[in-house]
Amino acid sequence: MDAHFKNLQFPISNWHRKTDEPGGLLPLRAFGFLRQKQGWVREAFDTVNFSLILSGGGTYIRRSTAHQIEAPCVAVQMPGEFLEYGPDGAHESWIELYLVYPRKLVPLLAKSGLLEVGSPVWKMENPAAVRDHLEALATCANSNDAAARIDRIAERLVLETRLRPAPALEDHSALRGILEEIRRNWRTPPDLDRLAATHGFSVSTLKRRWASVVGVPPARYALRLRIGEGSRLLAQTAEPISGIAHQCGFEDEFYFTKAFRRIHGIPPREYRKSVRKHQSPGGV
Repeated sequence: MDAHFKNLQFPISNWHRKTDEPGGLLPLRAFGFLRQKQGWVREAFDTVNFSLILSGGGTYIRRSTAHQIEAPCVAVQMPGEFLEYGPDGAHESWIELYLVYPRKLVPLLAKSGLLEVGSPVWKMENPAAVRDHLEALATCANSNDAAARIDRIAERLVLETRLRPAPALEDHSALRGILEEIRRNWRTPPDLDRLAATHGFSVSTLKRRWASVVGVPPARYALRLRIGEGSRLLAQTAEPISGIAHQCGFEDEFYFTKAFRRIHGIPPREYRKSVRKHQSPGGV
C-alpha cells in the first residue's frame, strides 16, 4: 500500500443508504472498500462513482483513450459511459475505496468543484489529509452514525483528493501569520496594504508568494471562509438570508447573493431549498 495508507484499517466492506435516511446536499448512495481488487471491470454504470486507488496501479480506458492508474489517485466512472479498467502490468491487484452517487447529482457535483467531466483520472494532491477522512468515514460507518454525517465526510474526502497540501506554509512563517490573521478576522475582507506592511512585504510580493503557496488570492480565500459560514447557516438554521448576509460580513443580501452564486453556482435560496429537500425523508 502507498506509504500514506499503510496499516489503514477499514472495518466494513460496504455501506448502502436506506431509502428513508435523510442526508446532506450531496447524498451518497453507497460506498465500498476493496482490499484486493483483481480482474477488470467492463461495463457502463447508471451512477457517478469515485474510485480512490490507494495502492497498486493499472489502466483506465474511456472513449478509446487509455489513462495510467498509479496510486494514490482517483478514477471517475461517469453514468452511461462504457468503461474498461483494472490492475495490469506490474500490479496484480489494487486497494480501492469507491463512492457511489446518484446520476442526478452530476451537475451539483460539478458545481461544487468535486467533478470535472473531462478529467476522469487525477493524482491525489494531499494523501495525508485523504487518510484522515478515510479513517473518519470508517469510524462513522462502523458506528451506525447518521447518513448525513457520512455524506459530509465523503464530500470532504473527494475535495481533499484535489487540494494541495498546506504544510508548505511551514516554510513561510510570515505567510502563516497572515493566514492565521485572515482566519481570525474572516468576516472582514483582508486589508492587503496593512498585512503586507505589518509582515514586511510589498503588496505585489505578498500576492505572488501567497498565490504560490495557497493557490488562490487572499481576498478570494477570505471570501470562501465567509461563504462557507453562510452555507452552514443556510443549511442548519431558519435565519433570513438578509440576517445571514449580515452575520457573514456582507453589506446586504444583494452582495451576499452575488458572492454566493460566484462560489456555488446557485443563489442562496436555491441552495437552502436543495439542502432541505435532501434532509427531508424521501428527498434522497
